[in-house]
Amino acid sequence: MTADNGHEGRTLASLAFALGLWATVLGLLNIMFGIGGTAENKLKVVWAAYLSVGQLYPHLYVDDMVFRPASDSVFMILSIGLMAWGGRCLHNSTEGGIGSWIQGIFTCDSWLSLMSTKEAGGKMTIAMWCIVLGLGFYIYQSVAHWNWVDVGVYSVTASLLGFGVALMFAAKAEMKE
Repeated sequence: MTADNGHEGRTLASLAFALGLWATVLGLLNIMFGIGGTAENKLKVVWAAYLSVGQLYPHLYVDDMVFRPASDSVFMILSIGLMAWGGRCLHNSTEGGIGSWIQGIFTCDSWLSLMSTKEAGGKMTIAMWCIVLGLGFYIYQSVAHWNWVDVGVYSVTASLLGFGVALMFAAKAEMKE
């Protein structure tokens, strides 16, 4: 998996880093506060049950906030490992390292498309708005209802993010032509 510009697997590494970061945040929130249920009745996610669809543990949520080493520790090790692998790949494939890659996210010209179609065209504007709306929707719904693992919220968020990323790749491919 080598790109033409010599950056090996940067898209996969970016995805791994982002998913690992997101899973680490969810794991920490779950250990400290519980991330299921409602704002009034917080429940703790049992990752072993959640990720195995109930095969390793019978209940997806529990009302006690007891640390479960076989579930919580394994999930945190996997999420931190995914984030570390993605970060290492990005560090090695980016001039200036991971710091330059993170800075590039915030200084990317694509963000200018949120307010103007002149910068990168209509596709990029729609793509960036889908990404912003997807992330904003997930964060708002998760904080307002304190249910960070709601399948309905995931499906809306994934649709918006997926459509946004696909349009962003299409817009960048058009610009190169």
